[in-house]
Amino acid sequence: MLLLGDENFPKRIVDILRSCGNDVVWALTDCRGWKDAALLDFAESEARIILTLDKDFWHIAVQRCIVSSDGIQMLAAPGS
Repeated sequence: MLLLGDENFPKRIVDILRSCGNDVVWALTDCRGWKDAALLDFAESEARIILTLDKDFWHIAVQRCIVSSDGIQMLAAPGS
């Protein structure tokens, strides 16, 4: 599974997910300091699921959500 752990996501869980064979990019070490919008762009470009404990992260994601005709939810840039 392709995952992206936000900077606030616990290292212990990132390590466990990796040890189970998941491909986990961890923002704290792999994309330190990136803004939430940039993380969303990256996750979308690589079809990664974002793991975060950030309570307001969903505000950005909701503004970018599009539901396709087949019911699959996809992210899109604001105004798309």
